[in-house]
Amino acid sequence: MLQSILSNIAVILLMHLTMTFILDNQKKIPHPLRIAITIVLSSGCAISLFYLPIHLHEGYFVDMRFIPLVFLAYLQGWIAIPALLIASAWRFFMGGNGMVPGIIFGMVLPTIIALAFHPRSQLKKHYIEKILIVLLCWFVCDFPIIFLVPNGFEIFKETALTRVTSFVATSAILYMFIMQDRQRKFLNSQLEKMADEDPLTKLVNKRKFYEVVEEKTAALKPCHYIAMLDIDFFKKVNDTYGHLFGDKILAEVANILKKYESHHLVAGRFGGEEFIIYLGETDLDSAKSILEKIREEIKHTSFVYSNDTKVNLTVSIGLAELKDEIDILEAVYYADQNLYKAKSSGRDCLVSPV
Repeated sequence: MLQSILSNIAVILLMHLTMTFILDNQKKIPHPLRIAITIVLSSGCAISLFYLPIHLHEGYFVDMRFIPLVFLAYLQGWIAIPALLIASAWRFFMGGNGMVPGIIFGMVLPTIIALAFHPRSQLKKHYIEKILIVLLCWFVCDFPIIFLVPNGFEIFKETALTRVTSFVATSAILYMFIMQDRQRKFLNSQLEKMADEDPLTKLVNKRKFYEVVEEKTAALKPCHYIAMLDIDFFKKVNDTYGHLFGDKILAEVANILKKYESHHLVAGRFGGEEFIIYLGETDLDSAKSILEKIREEIKHTSFVYSNDTKVNLTVSIGLAELKDEIDILEAVYYADQNLYKAKSSGRDCLVSPV
């Protein structure tokens, strides 16, 4: 019996390991395909458990078929329904004694119970509640034995402790692995964010900006532009009002830039008081129009220093085209040259390619 229980646990953990691999590579897999794979893995796990019965009494066999379906329903919601239908259809065509109660009480009702608690699955801790859900699913699964099997009450009493122990232990192990994987993914996402994001402005940093632009221009189409934006007389602001207020201005300018971000516009912090902007798949006039809107909005924004003191600023912008014969760094160089021209021309203006 112990060997059969361990075999059931091994199949369930193998399913989890495979799902973890899929989730770790989710950026490479389209979302509909990920859902399909999850459904196939969960239903496939439940079906595999049909063929690994646990002998608990003479002529009476059970398995842990409901665990993959219940966990899928509890953690991911509606996608458990197609997995349940696939597993139920497979069990139906297998036929044999106990087919109908095995489907209804062994899979359908436990899955429905788990779906009912799905909205609460994101609540942290609440471990007692999660154990109670497993116990409720077990009870729904095994209670009909009393009425459907000869000497059912005696069998129920003899097997209840073993069944409860195996279900709770397996569920606890699986849940622990799932939570550890979620924590690992969260920590990895935080590390990626810290590596890619400027901590003050929350825009992408220079390294990530170059990476994003390279991805967007991999199959280079015409009309991509790089703009350099610099806050005019920013040193004077720092000297007059202090660096903390200067940091506040940088964050608020970044918030203005974020309003214009889209698939075709990416803003990043280049360094100091300089920002860098990518404008993709547009023409020169449209690119200039967007940048002029940004310049005008910043110009007419009052940055509050105190109740009776507000500061207005201007920015200078240099624009360059990202052509197929030059790389990003060259485009940045030409945009920076045009930025220098904008500052030499009196600031608060945009200089673009002729």
